[in-house]
Amino acid sequence: MPSCILRLEKVKIHKKFEPLPFDKAEVKFYSFVADESLSIPELDVLLASTDPSTVRAQIKDVSKAILDRWESVLIENVKKNHVFTFGDTGKVIYRSTTIPESLDWLMLVVEIDRDIQNLSDRIDEILPEASADKLAENLAPLAELEALPQLDAARAISKFLLRSVTTFMKNNKNDQIGLIEQSFVRKFDYPDGRREGDEIQDLTGNMWYTYKLFADAD
Repeated sequence: MPSCILRLEKVKIHKKFEPLPFDKAEVKFYSFVADESLSIPELDVLLASTDPSTVRAQIKDVSKAILDRWESVLIENVKKNHVFTFGDTGKVIYRSTTIPESLDWLMLVVEIDRDIQNLSDRIDEILPEASADKLAENLAPLAELEALPQLDAARAISKFLLRSVTTFMKNNKNDQIGLIEQSFVRKFDYPDGRREGDEIQDLTGNMWYTYKLFADAD
């Protein structure tokens, strides 16, 4: 049976933002991976909507649905230059019984001072009306696409949410310390079914991560 796994092997955080006198921190990883099989019913309604008030409401419904799919891991007692190994087998962040033609991986890492248990419950704070309207404008052209408009919309919403969640977290005294936005295309990035990245610097320059992508057609 075909299978595909994306595994986070190791993460090293160069520094943290916890002020003295504290010398340890709590760190939370939020991860979201999407492929072309992504199915979010709320997206179909959104892409078919034209009324501004309906679109705004659907934007929030879709955003909540996507946030509910974010996986999170909280790790305590983190120091500067901490290395996360996630046990001896790493952390599986994506698993599929089919080999996708493409994968989009987003991961946000924050230092937790005030933990937010469920992001989707705070959608009105994360995505106020002005932000929802801006996101709706960005999504409008995607409804015209013939190929995979839902996946393109999910990508756009997820990246928008990354910024909005980062701002929301900061306002709640939770600082961003890592950010990954990585895309894989089977034809170019894992034609033989494997891809590995070793100690890659993230977008903040504050974190290095190692991953493995396994795809088995047998």
